[in-house]
Amino acid sequence: MSAGPDTRSGSEALPSNFALELKGVIRTVPISQIEKLVQTYLLNDPEFQSLIRAINSVPAFRFYRQFANQPEIFEYLELEIKIFNKYPYWSQIVDGIRGFQSELVQIYPVELIRSLLEPSATQTSAQLAELWRRLVALRPVYERVLATQAGKVITTELQRLGVDVGGLDALIRYQFGWSNVTLSNNFPNYDYYY
Repeated sequence: MSAGPDTRSGSEALPSNFALELKGVIRTVPISQIEKLVQTYLLNDPEFQSLIRAINSVPAFRFYRQFANQPEIFEYLELEIKIFNKYPYWSQIVDGIRGFQSELVQIYPVELIRSLLEPSATQTSAQLAELWRRLVALRPVYERVLATQAGKVITTELQRLGVDVGGLDALIRYQFGWSNVTLSNNFPNYDYYY
């Protein structure tokens, strides 16, 4: 039994596959490099260890739950960190929370990810454009949750521990299209196209 001739014209575009497009964007995040960086600092840096304790504290859990309970928020990706120091030189290369933030912005491709998601002449996927619209629409949720008591408590604790909260906020706002302010003031060696 013949399937018959193919009636599609040569110029007709194939239907978009949103799952594949999104996986393509997610593949640009260097997950294994980020895991290795977190592992290096977690095993060897007391400042970073105190940050991890703060992130895993009851106030931080309350903040996370408050954020996760917003109707606009979807599930998050989770990093798996192995706690075994395979490389003894790691203890010589850590440089506190500021060092971790500086190294993280060197490997996290914020500009590339934004360019893949943000509608442009080269990105014409209707599904990715809708995802971008929804990400941009999350700004009030982000600001609302940060303004809560739990948000203020965790922000104050992160600042006390030495986290550049302003730099982190700038990265988040830039990544989700809420601002076009770059991180160059906070991290002068950062290159979005690295």
